[in-house]
Amino acid sequence: MPASSIRIGLYVNDPKATILRHVRCLLNWEMRFHTVLREDLAALRPGDCDVLLLHGGWYGIDRIPSQDQHRFRTTPAHRKMGEAVRGFVRAGGGVVGICCGAFNVVWLGLLEAEISRSQGAGLHALEIVDATHPIAKSVRRRAQGRRDRRWLPVPCVRVNGPIFFPKRKEQMVFSYDWEQRLGAVLAGGYGRGRAVAISPHPEMTEDELERYVTSTPRMPVAAMYRAAILWAAGRGGGAPRARV
Repeated sequence: MPASSIRIGLYVNDPKATILRHVRCLLNWEMRFHTVLREDLAALRPGDCDVLLLHGGWYGIDRIPSQDQHRFRTTPAHRKMGEAVRGFVRAGGGVVGICCGAFNVVWLGLLEAEISRSQGAGLHALEIVDATHPIAKSVRRRAQGRRDRRWLPVPCVRVNGPIFFPKRKEQMVFSYDWEQRLGAVLAGGYGRGRAVAISPHPEMTEDELERYVTSTPRMPVAAMYRAAILWAAGRGGGAPRARV
C-alpha cells in the first residue's frame, strides 16, 4: 500500500513551535496530514488518523514537565489527553515521537524505559542495534573493509534528546554508543498499535539547529523517519509482540 494512503495527525503543542521541517518531509513523501492542536488532543479517537506525530520542543501530554523529572503534577486535563493517546494506540493506532515527543512516548507508558537527560546539541552518530528492523534497514550501510564494525554509523542531529535505557532491550533499534547501552531509537508494540521514540531529529539538517529552516537537502537519515512512520502505521513489517 503506498505511503500516500497513510493518514497522519501532526500534533502542534504550541502554534509558535517550528514544525515546518516535518511538513517539508511529509509533503516530499506525499503523505496526507492534518494538524492536531493541543486543545483537540483529548478528543483523539481510534481511526481519526493512522499515525500521530509528536514533535520536539518541551511539553508534556499527561504531565507538566519540569527540570527535575521526579517532580511533576498531573491535572485532569493532562490525564484526559494522556488517556486519549493511549486509547488511540491501544486500539491499533501508531505514534512516532521526536525528541520531546519521544519523552512523551515513554512518559505515556507506550514504551517502557528509564531516561537520562544528558545535554548535547549538534551532529551525533547513531549505531545500528537491530539491523533487521525495518526502521534500521532504511539507512543501514555496510562498512566495507572494516573489521571493527559491520554497519556504518548514521549521522543525525541531536538537540538534547533523551537517552534511553529500555526495560526490553529488543525494542532498541539504534544506540548512541558501540556498547548499545545508550538508546537513541526505540520501537515496540502497545496493545494492537505501535510506538516509536526517536531521540534525535531525523527531519533536521546540520545547519538547522535554530528555528530557521533552510532549503538545503534533508540528511539521508530522514529515510529513517519515513520508515518509522510506515512501521508505526503497520505497513513496514516486523510486527512487535503486543503489550497493554
